[in-house]
Amino acid sequence: MNEKILSLGEKCLRLIPAETEVVSFLGGKPVVRSPFDWPRKNNKPLGFIAQLDLEEINVNQSIEWLPDSGRLLFFYDFEEWPWGFDPHDKGGWAVIYENGSGDLYSHELPGDLSDEHVAPSIKYLKAKSFTSYPDAQRISFEEIGLSEDEDDEYYDFIDEQYGVEPRHQVGGFPTPVQNDDMEEECHLVSSGVDCGGSEGYNSEKAKQLRRQENDWRMIFQFDSDDDIEVMWGDMGMLYFWVRESDARKRDFSAAWVVLQCS
Repeated sequence: MNEKILSLGEKCLRLIPAETEVVSFLGGKPVVRSPFDWPRKNNKPLGFIAQLDLEEINVNQSIEWLPDSGRLLFFYDFEEWPWGFDPHDKGGWAVIYENGSGDLYSHELPGDLSDEHVAPSIKYLKAKSFTSYPDAQRISFEEIGLSEDEDDEYYDFIDEQYGVEPRHQVGGFPTPVQNDDMEEECHLVSSGVDCGGSEGYNSEKAKQLRRQENDWRMIFQFDSDDDIEVMWGDMGMLYFWVRESDARKRDFSAAWVVLQCS
């Protein structure tokens, strides 16, 4: 690959299987140091899907806008399966930052959480430094010295970087299954614009919002994963996003989710 393409890379953290039991994992139960209120929507508990211990994965401040301690707990609504393009989807997921000082303990699941909404197994994770590259939708092939009909070469290059393991990731560029305008989607929908069709995207409110700073960053890309029998739609991915300004304040209460599948 030429130097222009390599210069497009953005550092991130790739999440891969850990050989030992750690405090970052997919599935299972939250392992925390202090109690928290389990998130619910319509009086039903959300499903717990993952936990990232930042002292394990971000100890060297690889993602400098994320804390280097504490735990991020991720939840999702398996009753409604929100896609994230409708403002009414709000509350269909949650990201909780827990940073207590007590001993680690396994938090019990709510008694009214359906067994169908609990991952059948657990997958422990560790992080490695990784370089992500933008999807072809984000770039000008002319500027990087490729012709438009060489997009397969570019995608082959990206595939080589990831290999065959699921593309679980923190930070960096997403791997979109559909469109690659998720930052804008989060910015618009979280402000009340329905992005389920062109009407919302072309609305006067959307035009005004585009004039504002957009500092949405991908906090967690959760790929479909056979190891824990998780499939997001048809070979899809779940993307958690947060404003960088909020993350620096350790506030993840306004995180947004985008679900994409084939």
